[in-house]
Amino acid sequence: MRLIDSSVIVKYFSEEPGWEDVEAYLYEPISIELSMIELGSALLKKVRKDELDYKKAVEILERYPDTFRFIEEKKHTSKAFEIAKKYNASIYDAMFIAAALRNNYELVTCDRGQAELAKKVGVKAIEC
Repeated sequence: MRLIDSSVIVKYFSEEPGWEDVEAYLYEPISIELSMIELGSALLKKVRKDELDYKKAVEILERYPDTFRFIEEKKHTSKAFEIAKKYNASIYDAMFIAAALRNNYELVTCDRGQAELAKKVGVKAIEC
C-alpha cells in the first residue's frame, strides 16, 4: 500500500508540470487528513498569485475528499513529533512519514528532502 503526501496531491490536482506522471500512484489512494489542509493552503497561495482560478480551487477542494481514503493521524502524532525533533524536520512532513511507518506503507512524495528523511526512518519512499 502507498501513502500519498501533499506534494503529490497538490501537483496532481492543480495540474503542475509533470502532474500526469503522478497519476499512476493514485490508484486507490490513501493519505492522512492533514493533506486536505495542506492542499487548501497550497491552492490558496496559487489563487492569491493568480496562478489558479478561485472557482477551480473550490472545485478541487470539494472533489478531493471523495477521491481518497484517509487514515487517522492522531495515532501517529507522538511518533511524528519524535521524528521531527530527531531529524529537525517539520511536524507536517513527519506526520506523513510516521503514518507510513506505522502502517507499513510506502510513501509517495515529490519532495526530495521528505523522501530522504523517510528512508532514514525506515520507510520506503517513492520520489516523483
